[in-house]
Amino acid sequence: MRSLYLHIVFFCILFTQPLLAQVSFEASVNKEQVPLNDVIQIEFTMNSDGDNFSPPSFEAFTVVGGPSSSVSYSWINGRKSFKKSYSFLLQPKRKGKFTIGKASIQIEGETLTTNPITITVTDAVERQDPRQRMNQMQQGSLDKVHLVAEVSKTKPFINEPISIVYKLYFNANVGGYRGNEIPTYDKFWTYNIEMPQRPELKQGKYKGELYNYVVLKQDIIMAQEVGKQIIKPLSLTVQVEVPTGRRDFFGFPEYGLVEKEYSSQSITIDAQDLPQKDRPADFSGGVGEFAFKVTPSKQELKAGESLNLTVSVSGKGNLNLVTLPTPVAHSALEVYDPQYSEKLTPTASGLQGNRTNKYTIIPQYKGEYNIDPMEFSYFDLASKQYKTIKTDTIKINVLDGPTLPTNKEVAGVDSPDDQDFFQKNKAKLTFVEHQKSSYWKTSLFYFLLFAPILAMPLFVLISRAKAARANDVEGNRLRRNNRLAKKYLSEAKKQMNDKALFYEALERCLHNFLKAKLQMETSEMSNDNITEILQEKAITPEAIQSFMSLKNACEWARYTPTEQVNIAKDYETAIDVIDQLEKQFKA
Repeated sequence: MRSLYLHIVFFCILFTQPLLAQVSFEASVNKEQVPLNDVIQIEFTMNSDGDNFSPPSFEAFTVVGGPSSSVSYSWINGRKSFKKSYSFLLQPKRKGKFTIGKASIQIEGETLTTNPITITVTDAVERQDPRQRMNQMQQGSLDKVHLVAEVSKTKPFINEPISIVYKLYFNANVGGYRGNEIPTYDKFWTYNIEMPQRPELKQGKYKGELYNYVVLKQDIIMAQEVGKQIIKPLSLTVQVEVPTGRRDFFGFPEYGLVEKEYSSQSITIDAQDLPQKDRPADFSGGVGEFAFKVTPSKQELKAGESLNLTVSVSGKGNLNLVTLPTPVAHSALEVYDPQYSEKLTPTASGLQGNRTNKYTIIPQYKGEYNIDPMEFSYFDLASKQYKTIKTDTIKINVLDGPTLPTNKEVAGVDSPDDQDFFQKNKAKLTFVEHQKSSYWKTSLFYFLLFAPILAMPLFVLISRAKAARANDVEGNRLRRNNRLAKKYLSEAKKQMNDKALFYEALERCLHNFLKAKLQMETSEMSNDNITEILQEKAITPEAIQSFMSLKNACEWARYTPTEQVNIAKDYETAIDVIDQLEKQFKA
């Protein structure tokens, strides 16, 4: 029995000893040597919760922060772990070598202590003005944000598609951003690629350093004029998290958001003219890589039946600007206006997809007829040469139907049989005298006789008014654009629950208002042109600024992935801005 008791005690001691050994209570410092005018952080850490924590005496130091405590739990492979710590920020009082004594705590009924720590305090070091140092720290955070415009090519051919991507690189915490000025592409054809409302966070290198980045805007542009054109920068205000220089209750640094305006670099595009040498006479304007097909749905049919002739261009490049050839067919084949369709997808090298004209052709007479060969010419970017794709003659065999009339039949010459018929039946022709009617010399007769004469002056006045209005090209255009402006503003009001549709309608309203008041076309509506013309019209700077800010808000909301918009406010602003400008134009 005694032997059994000893074995039980032995096993209890054996198995509880590792459990006791797992409980720890330790002290650590962030540095063991510190200048007199610096601070150290000392931390007391345990892996099991305890009570009655007693810190050591810090007689050679001044406590400038703490005590602060933290507790954390974690589960790894199904096992729970625990960590609790107390920390202090200490500043030395004098030079020398000092020992920080033991701290103690009670864990599971047992008092645990830490080992003493020796700290060496050296001479004070020269320090910057705290404000200057803080400014440098804040500037360091702000310098980790970059707004960049990346262009695929700066010396394209005219009408060659190039891509411009605007990226925001950052290695600091960014709280948000809002647009200030969006670039315009005067003398360029532009395709704005729709961006997701929540941009995807990606990683990439900027100047050899790894950064986080988001794509804000991407456009496909094609130069419409030869020569150098400058694209102004994209500008936005970014909120960046920076240190404030203050510490919280537990002694940890505090951070706040600072706004700074960032701009991408200006881009110079030097568009080159297409070679004049070997340029085909029927050049379609296509620049890129294309295929061309002409396909009939059938080549044998009856007169009166229809066939479809599909004329299609596919590939990648400036597909939206190419001219599709028109088929030429025998006059016996009646060709109707085409049904147009397209499927275009924007890529870094331009628009990719196809454009198609589908013609309906109905033969009128029996026989065999031709659709002439067709040609499609384009400038190939890979070889930098013009290429021409030719199709074969398409034969259409009409199996059944009336025959094609002869030239004499088309001219309408009477045949001898027709003349004999007239001579034989001439004697049978009689003339019937029209009986007099009671309508003669009645009131209705005289009214109808003189009514046109009396109505002639009124008709002349109405005709002249209509002619004057029809000849008033500018007046008609102004009235039409005024109606469009009102229409689009009411349309914007209907779309206030849809951000994309609202700002699209609002931007059309602003464009048509300018068309009506300034005789401007959409292609002329660069920010500089608008501002200059409004100034010439003696519009106040405040009204100009309000209009331009609203125009910029529309562009930013439409072409960048942001939810930081105020639709109700922008709608009210549009009413006020148009009302102000309307009054000043009339003054």
